[in-house]
Amino acid sequence: MPPTKPPRPDPDADDTVESSRPVSDTRSEPGGRSRTTAPGGGGEDAPNTIVIDEEINDAVTPPKGRRVSGSRSGPGRRIRTASPGGGGGDVPDSYDPYYVPPLSGGQRAWRAAKRVAFWGAIAGVAGVLAVAGVVAYYSTHLPKFDSLKDYHPPVASRVKSADGTTLAEYFLERRTVIAMTDIPDVMVKAMLSAEDKSFYEHSGINPLAMLRAAVRDVVARSAKEGASTLTQQLVKTMLLTREKRISRKIKEAILSFRIEHNLSKDDILWMYLNEVDFGSNRYGIEEATRYFFGHSARELKLGEAAMLAGMVKSPETLTPRRNPKGAKGRQSYVLRNMAKNGYITEAQAAAEIERPIVLASTAQDVVGTTYLEHVRRQLIERYGEETVQTGGLTVEIAMSAALQKAAERAVQDGLRMVDKRQGWRGAQVTGLSDEALLGARETWQKRLAGAARLADSVNVIDLQSLKQEQSAGAGDLGQAGHVRRLEEDSLYGGVVEAVDAKGATVSFATDGVSATGRAPFSTMTWARPFSPARGTPKPSSAKDVLKAGDVALFRVTRLVTTRGESGAKVKTLELALEQDAEVQAAFAAIDLKTRGVVALVGGYDAAVSAFDRATQAKRQPGSAFKPLLYAAAIDSQKYTPITMVDDSPEVIRDQYTGQTWKPENFEKDQFDGQISLRKALAESKNTVAVKLLEDLGLERVKTMAKNLGLSTPIPDSYTAALGSGEVIPLDLINAYATLATMGRRAPYVTIRRVLDKSGAVLEDHTQVADPDYVVRPAVAYVVTDLMRSVIDDADGTAHRLAEMGRIIAGKTGTASEHRDAWFIGYTPSLIAGAWVGFDNHDMLGNYEQGGHAAAPIWQMFMQKALDGTPKEEFPVPPGVTQVKINPKSGLLAAPDDPYARMESFVAGTEPTQVAGSEQPAAPEDFFRNEP
Repeated sequence: MPPTKPPRPDPDADDTVESSRPVSDTRSEPGGRSRTTAPGGGGEDAPNTIVIDEEINDAVTPPKGRRVSGSRSGPGRRIRTASPGGGGGDVPDSYDPYYVPPLSGGQRAWRAAKRVAFWGAIAGVAGVLAVAGVVAYYSTHLPKFDSLKDYHPPVASRVKSADGTTLAEYFLERRTVIAMTDIPDVMVKAMLSAEDKSFYEHSGINPLAMLRAAVRDVVARSAKEGASTLTQQLVKTMLLTREKRISRKIKEAILSFRIEHNLSKDDILWMYLNEVDFGSNRYGIEEATRYFFGHSARELKLGEAAMLAGMVKSPETLTPRRNPKGAKGRQSYVLRNMAKNGYITEAQAAAEIERPIVLASTAQDVVGTTYLEHVRRQLIERYGEETVQTGGLTVEIAMSAALQKAAERAVQDGLRMVDKRQGWRGAQVTGLSDEALLGARETWQKRLAGAARLADSVNVIDLQSLKQEQSAGAGDLGQAGHVRRLEEDSLYGGVVEAVDAKGATVSFATDGVSATGRAPFSTMTWARPFSPARGTPKPSSAKDVLKAGDVALFRVTRLVTTRGESGAKVKTLELALEQDAEVQAAFAAIDLKTRGVVALVGGYDAAVSAFDRATQAKRQPGSAFKPLLYAAAIDSQKYTPITMVDDSPEVIRDQYTGQTWKPENFEKDQFDGQISLRKALAESKNTVAVKLLEDLGLERVKTMAKNLGLSTPIPDSYTAALGSGEVIPLDLINAYATLATMGRRAPYVTIRRVLDKSGAVLEDHTQVADPDYVVRPAVAYVVTDLMRSVIDDADGTAHRLAEMGRIIAGKTGTASEHRDAWFIGYTPSLIAGAWVGFDNHDMLGNYEQGGHAAAPIWQMFMQKALDGTPKEEFPVPPGVTQVKINPKSGLLAAPDDPYARMESFVAGTEPTQVAGSEQPAAPEDFFRNEP
C-alpha cells in the first residue's frame, strides 16, 4: 500500500526539522531506488525503509532557508529517513519536499558567466547607443570637409612690381600653398618622426598612443605628453578652435575619422604641411623655409627639415631665432627618431647633430612702405579687408623698386640737409651709465649670437630707434635696437665712449664684442643749437656737441673689415654725425607714358609716421600753382611768351574779399618793371601773377585748374594766384603731368592689375585709355616751354638743375612765411614732384624756398632715374608755330640778327612784325603788349 502524502508544512512552523536518528548511509540502486541501512545492520534492507522513486514537482518552490538535517540526496528526490537503531518506524518530521541542495562550483561559475554575458550585452548595446547619440549630437554643426575642394586656407595676397618682383604681402596667416611634389621626402620623414610615426597605419586617432600618454600624464600628475595624430592636429588647426574642452576633443575625433575616410593619407599630409604653424606668423612649410633658411621648400636639407619638424611642438618657444639651444635640442630628437625609424643612418644623424644651425639673415630692405599702404587702402575699399588678407590676390602695381629706393634715399638725404641747416637738437639719449651699458652689452651679445650673418659681414646692434625713456634700465636697454649688417654709407645709432675737442669715439655692439669708430669734429660743424627762424652760434669743438654716454646717429663713411677663423672683424670705421629729420616731405614720380606712379614717399620715415603726405596731406602750393594760371593765360590767346607784363608794386582791391592788398615778390622790394611773360614765370614774379588773375578772371583760372586735374577747390580770392588754396601733392603733380603729355588728362595709376587666386583678372589698368585732351596740345606745349626757362635761365628759380644737362620743365613753389617748399619738374618721359614742410606748419627758415629745400630732392632722384637714358626733346604738336625772334624786342628777327632765338607760339599768336618796324603801344595795352 503506497504511503500517504504528508500534509504541507505549516508556514508558521520552524523551517528546520531535525532528524531523530542519524542516517548512516544512503546508496542508490539501479533504477533510481535508494536503500538506507541502519548503522549496525547488515546488507539486508531494513523493514522500515521505504524507497520512493517519485520526482519532486519542479513547480513547488521551497520556503527560503528550509533544510533537512543529516540527509543527503540529489536534487529533486524525496527521501524517507529510517529511525535510529534500525527500527522500522517512519519519521514524518524528517521529510522536506521543498529542499533545494546547493550548486556545485562548476554550476555556480556557469550561472555567473551567463549573468555577465547578459548584462555585458545590455551594457554594450547601451554603450553603442550612447556613442551613437554623442556622435549624432556633436556631428550636427561640424564643418563640412568631404574632399580637397573643401580646402580653402587663408592665403596671403601678394603685391608685385611690373617685373614680377614680390614687394609685399597682406595676410592674416602668412602662407604659400605648394604642391606635394614640391615637398622633399626628407621633410615628410622628419615630420612623421617628430609627430606621428604610425601616420600611415592608424585611421585618424591612435588609441595606444592616447593610452600611453594618459598613463604618463597620471604618473607625472601633469600633461606631459600629447597623443594627437597628424590628422587630429590638422583638424584642430584647420576646422576647430584650440580650446581645451572634452567637446572639442569629441569633435576632433569625429572629424578625424571623417577626413581619413574621405581623403587619402597623402592628401592629409599635404594639407598638414601647408597648414602647420611655424611661429613668427609663418604657416606652411614653404613660408617657414623661406623665413628661416632663405630658399624654397624643395631645397630643404636634412638638418633644416629636422629643425622645422621639431619646431611644430611649440613654434614660439622652439624658434632658433630666439632659442637656438632649445631648437637644436629638438632637432637632435627628431634626427635620432629618424634613425630609429630607419629613414637615415645613425652616422647621418650624428653628423647633423654636430652641425650648427645656419639661418638666413632677416635684414631686409623694406621698400615702399607708404606706397604699399596706399595700395592696401585702395584694395580694401574695393574688395573688403577679408578678401585682401585671406583671398590670395595677386596685385601688380606700377612701382619700380629701384626708383622707389632712389626716391626714399633722396627724401631722407634732402630732409637731413634741410634739418642740419636748422640746427642740432641734441643726442637722442644722454647720460647712460657704465653699469647700464655693461648689463646691456651682455644682452646684446646674446642677441647677436643667435642672429645669422654672412661670412664676410659684421652684425651690429643699431640703436637708431632708441629713445630716452627706453634707456632707464639695463634690461630695457639690452632689448633696444635691432640687429643689422654694418655697411658703408648707412646710418646707425651708436654709443659715444669718449669726446675730445677734435672728435668723438663711438662704439657699436657686434658679434665680435664691439666695434669702435671715430667721428671727427669736421662732421659736426653744422650742429649749432636748433633754431629754424634765426641763426645761432656754431660749435667750436666736439665737446660742444656730444659727451660720453650719449647715443647719437652716425653715418658710416668708411668701413674696412678683415676675415678671421671666427668671421669678419672691423678694422677701420670712420663716421660722421647725423640726426633724424623732424621736417617732413612728400614725393611722387609718374611715368608719363602710362601714368603709372613709379615711386611714392609719404614722409621721412614710414616706420615712425604712417601718415601719407603725398596722398593725404593738403598744403599750400605757393608759386607751384602758377603754371596752371599761365596755362589759362596762354589758352586765352591774350598772352604769349613774349608779352610784356608789368612787375611793379601795386595796391589791389580784392573784389572777392573786399580787402586791399599789396603783392610782394620773394625779393621783397625788388621789381623789374616791364618784363616778358617768360621771364615773369622763370623768376616767379608774384606781382605779375596777381595781375594776370585779375585780368583773366578767377573763373577762367578755376576752370583750367579743374581741367588739368586738380581736385581741391580754388579759394575765391586774388591770393589764389599765389597758391593760397590747398592741394594734395600727388594731385598737383598729376595736373602738371597733363601739361607734360600735351594736354591729355588721365588718372594716375598705382594698381595696374588685380588677379584672384585662380588667376582670373579682376581689374586691368595696363592699357592707356584713349586720350582725353582737356587742354589744346599747343597750349600745353607752350606752357611747358615757358617752364623750361625756370631751369635754363640764369635767373630762373631752379637754375641749379641746369647742371644735369637735361631738357627739363618745372616750377618751384614757396608758400607764405616759408611754411611749404615745392619743386615739380618733368622730362618728356618722367615727372616727379617734392614738397617739404613741417606737419604743424612751422616756418622752415628764411631761405628755405622751393629751389633750396625741395629741388635738391628732385635732382637726387632724377639723377638716379635718368642715369643711362638718352636725352629727349619735347615733341612739338600740331598747332604750334616756332619762329625766330629778337630777344630784346620780341619781334621777328631780321635775317642777319646775331641775337635771334627760336620762340614757340600757339598758331595765330606769333608776331608778324620784324624788329625795327614796331608801332607805339596803345595806353589800354600797357600791361600786356608785344614789344
